Amino acid sequence: MTVSRAVAIAFALLLNGAVLFSGVWALTNQQLIADQFTVWQFEPSASVQQYVTSSDMSDEGKFLFYASQPTIQSNPTFNNTCSNVEEDFGVLGCYFPSEKSIYLFDVTDDRLAGIEEVVAAHEMLHAAWDRTSADERARLAPLLEAAAERMKDDPEFATTLEFYAKTEPGERSNELHSIIGTEFSDLSPELEEHYAEYFTDRSVVVALHEKSNAVFTAQQDASKKLVEELDALRASIDDDYDSYNAGYDGLNRDIDDFNARADNGDFSSSEQFNYERASLIDRQNSLNNLYDAIEANVATYDDMVTQLEALNATISDLNKSINIEPRNDEEL
Repeated sequence: MTVSRAVAIAFALLLNGAVLFSGVWALTNQQLIADQFTVWQFEPSASVQQYVTSSDMSDEGKFLFYASQPTIQSNPTFNNTCSNVEEDFGVLGCYFPSEKSIYLFDVTDDRLAGIEEVVAAHEMLHAAWDRTSADERARLAPLLEAAAERMKDDPEFATTLEFYAKTEPGERSNELHSIIGTEFSDLSPELEEHYAEYFTDRSVVVALHEKSNAVFTAQQDASKKLVEELDALRASIDDDYDSYNAGYDGLNRDIDDFNARADNGDFSSSEQFNYERASLIDRQNSLNNLYDAIEANVATYDDMVTQLEALNATISDLNKSINIEPRNDEEL
């Protein structure tokens, strides 16, 4: 009897300890429990499932993404949800910590295949940061800053950070965490180990970023090169026009002088007359050839302007595809 009672008391104590432990665990893991219930109830669309697969999110990344109940929206709904008020910047996604929810812009341009997956992964990392402890954030912050330092001379990256500093003040580490995780290759072992929690192979999403970003850089580089060529050609045409006008001014003065000397019988021989006359004709022919070259360059310039207009139209079209509204100069 004594032994049986002792066993019963011990079992009761263990049971009470298990109940106490589960209660403490539940109190300290309320967000995880809430996330799990959300994931169980969430029914992802085919597009949302594709974002997970194409960006190679890990089970944890997928869990956090689904826990954020990602919603894909078109305009004007999306801009009403994720305020887009900054000129020359297209907002493609947003994460609301208070709602624990993600909203994504529906990019329908096939030329930008992959960009939606990158944005989805970017926002998923915001959800991850939202659930990261203060101690872990403190550990990651200097690692993220070191990675950012390597890109400090990249004007595009610098502009992006300026944008976030203006629109998301105080969230630098948060934004770096999402940008670096989806756009940077060759990170420190510590950061790679951290991001391995959210991606099976992080290089997949980085490659998607590079591919979609290359569409813009190719157009922008082509436009920049064409503008430089136009500026150089315009300067050359202007210089040639100056030479042509100055040349003809000098030629006309010399022709007048030649004719006056001929009228006055100042030439000592027909040979001298013919020589000077031929020289004037050669100069005239050279100037006429210069004018023809100017006209050809003007035609080339006009063709290049047409090319630039086509490039700008393409860039404008791509900008609209990533939710960048055209600037209205009348409002400036």
